[in-house]
Amino acid sequence: MAGRLEDGAVLRDWLGLALPALDVARERIDAVNVFPVPDGDTGTNVLLTVRGAADEVAALTPGDADGAAVLRAVARGALLSARGNSGVILSRYLGGLAAAAHQALPAALGAAAEAARAAVPEPEDGTVLTVAAVVAAGAREAAGRGADEADALAAGVAAGRSDLARISAAHPVLRSARVVDAGACALLVLLDALAAALAGRPGPVDVGWLDAHGGADAGIRAGGPGHGHPDGLGESHDHPHDHPHDRDEPHDHPHDLRDGPRHPSPSAGAGYEVVALLRCADAGRLAGALSTALPAVGDAVAVVAGDGLVTAHVHAVTTGAAADLLAGSGARWTATVRTLHGAARPVVACTADAGVAAAAADAGAVAVLLPGGAEPGEARDAVRRAVAEARGPAADASAPVTVLPGDRLGAADLDPAWSVPGGAADDAGVLAALADPAALAAATPLAALPAPAAATSAVPPAPTVPATPTVPARPSEVLP
Repeated sequence: MAGRLEDGAVLRDWLGLALPALDVARERIDAVNVFPVPDGDTGTNVLLTVRGAADEVAALTPGDADGAAVLRAVARGALLSARGNSGVILSRYLGGLAAAAHQALPAALGAAAEAARAAVPEPEDGTVLTVAAVVAAGAREAAGRGADEADALAAGVAAGRSDLARISAAHPVLRSARVVDAGACALLVLLDALAAALAGRPGPVDVGWLDAHGGADAGIRAGGPGHGHPDGLGESHDHPHDHPHDRDEPHDHPHDLRDGPRHPSPSAGAGYEVVALLRCADAGRLAGALSTALPAVGDAVAVVAGDGLVTAHVHAVTTGAAADLLAGSGARWTATVRTLHGAARPVVACTADAGVAAAAADAGAVAVLLPGGAEPGEARDAVRRAVAEARGPAADASAPVTVLPGDRLGAADLDPAWSVPGGAADDAGVLAALADPAALAAATPLAALPAPAAATSAVPPAPTVPATPTVPARPSEVLP
């Protein structure tokens, strides 16, 4: 019936409501992002991930308008476009929702919460994973009292919001920083939009509740009146749920955040965020192997398997260890690399060498690792996704981004909207361009230049002599 997850029109309405809501909420969510690393981009990453999901739905043919097809497209688009740890976990949540769409909504929400938890080798409570379970429990309770799907979901989201501060206080990093979990905030905004779509309510989705969580002092007040604790982070009495993943956490008498010890981010020793997209027939097996092996490379590991696809995320100490692990997987792969420290620039740098990727990321670019033998279409799509990432949250697809193709893309694979400076035709040229801000600023979109001569689009093999030294390789046998 209309209003269920099988209704394609409702799902399209959901995305239509979610994107502007996440855009409005983005800066507020970014402001409380301290875990797993305080890089202030969770709101941005979730917005870009959901935007990728919406793009995948927009590409559906009119004959694929049923809810199952739309929800599969949402999950696949999120998997392909996942940004950051939060985006990868969200893509798994959406995949779980799609797989359980035939069930009652509370059961589907529970399946989505469990799927998100399974994406993380070492799940931590007090985060979006706990809040997802609380939303499902709240929706289940409301449905048991006779609420329809829209009202049940609204009740679940209200329960998540009510308990958000208390749940976040269980996590030492969030508690030390005196903020709530940014990923949980983003999920609640997204589910608020779904509740509105199920109810047939027009937008905009109200995200004003985020103002109560806008900083350290606001985080202390987030529990609101009547919570029985002076810091506002104690047990909520508005929605008393039995939370399935936090029963043993010290919620009843939390220490005041102003008196607790400071805990460094788990990613304090990591230098690079690596997000890889791998293609293989047995995605489930590969995802399991990566989940086991990636913690040796870094932390903030999240791995999601889809239909022949795996997206893997890690905060790595070195790019070389991550690249060697990916190369040893036996799958076709591409990856983006960003620095976890320092400012970003609207520049995409392509290379087959992990050392060059690290140098490009250190210079503020989004580096794209395109190993030798990568299929041209997959390489081009990887660069296009990186361009969207480098562009950031701006919805304007014409916002300028400079692409340094190196020897990874042929002229036929370059998008006319990209600005490509001359000379960036190999790793040395890429690094030289990154060191010359004037050359980057003078780059002109290809659409304004004469058409290039015909050239092959095949991705050449990786150079045998890297432009910069790589870190020692890890044994490829870590993957079975």
